[in-house]
Amino acid sequence: MPSQNRSCNSRRRKVRYDSWRRRYARRTFRFINSLVLVISVISYLSVLVSPEFFWLSGFVSMLIPFCIAANIFFIFLWWWCKRWYALYSLFVLIIGFPFWQASISLGGVWEEDIEKNKNYLSVLSYNVREFDVYQQKDNKHTVTKNTIEWVKNDTSDIKCIQDFYNSESTEVFNTREQLSAQNSKSPYNFHVRYTSSNHNRGQFGIAIFSKYPFINKGEVPFRVRTDNGAIFADIVKGKDTIRIYNIHLESMSINQNELKPIDKPEETFWYAGKRLKKGFSMRAQQVQTITNHIKTSPYPVILCGDLNDLPYSYTYFKIRRNLKNSFESKGLGTEFTFNGKLFFLRIDNQFYDDEKLDCLYFNTHREIPFSDHYPIRAIYEIE
Repeated sequence: MPSQNRSCNSRRRKVRYDSWRRRYARRTFRFINSLVLVISVISYLSVLVSPEFFWLSGFVSMLIPFCIAANIFFIFLWWWCKRWYALYSLFVLIIGFPFWQASISLGGVWEEDIEKNKNYLSVLSYNVREFDVYQQKDNKHTVTKNTIEWVKNDTSDIKCIQDFYNSESTEVFNTREQLSAQNSKSPYNFHVRYTSSNHNRGQFGIAIFSKYPFINKGEVPFRVRTDNGAIFADIVKGKDTIRIYNIHLESMSINQNELKPIDKPEETFWYAGKRLKKGFSMRAQQVQTITNHIKTSPYPVILCGDLNDLPYSYTYFKIRRNLKNSFESKGLGTEFTFNGKLFFLRIDNQFYDDEKLDCLYFNTHREIPFSDHYPIRAIYEIE
């Protein structure tokens, strides 16, 4: 009998311990879940706060994809445990739907499935990385020639080029003449130079090439002069006039090699943090200037360019409040646009005025490897 009593007492202690452990685990997970919910809401709201005035908002917004993943985890956890707490995370995921839209799109169609119409306008946006002027490894200029040839042969009506490089002193890098020759598909062009180089007396900037003539064109001046910028051109297609913006916002200027593990990782974080902070603030200034300029446009707008910012940022959502994003309308999957170690970035975008235009097609040409960005192309119907 004493041995049986000891055995029963041991089982009861084990049952009480298991029950306490389960309660403790549930309370711990509930606390963590509550913390995730609060951080999620704060990160959602951060895209409404300009980093120019509160720089931390830029860093907080970067937590959004992690918050989405954490809430999905807790939905499955509580559902498996048959707990109604899953509704909290489900609610937070629902109110974060705009970030889902900016992350993945299922609206894609094949270009061949689009019925051709005279009132269609196709637009290419491509950061060409200065046509490989500094990255070339030999004197054959293979990448340069391939990039120029691809852009020249692309059938888009409008071509917006960022990190444009032109040097009239060399045959290879006389890119403006090559892309706008009278026998080319884009005889009209507008190029703005931001910096000059001693290398072949070249000029760096951004450019718009067009199949259709311009009736107006100009630069959108930023408050602080940088190596980046924004230009616009009003193109006439039949009876319609469309304003095209080509923008290249402040870069993070983070050397990918600096992100490799080192003996003092805090130096890497400090380096990256300073770069990110500066970039957040500068892009906030620039996007405010651009959106103010867009509001003055008398014509429907298509905006193309390299935002150098994620779809979970003040920059992205500032433009998105005025224009619709083409990837969100007709993209397929994630369509990351960066060709590098940080391959999961989508920083190249096209936006459009959905009151006068309808996006029918969008594609990221990930088969074109010449630059550290992939070209993106969209087709619009002018209503």
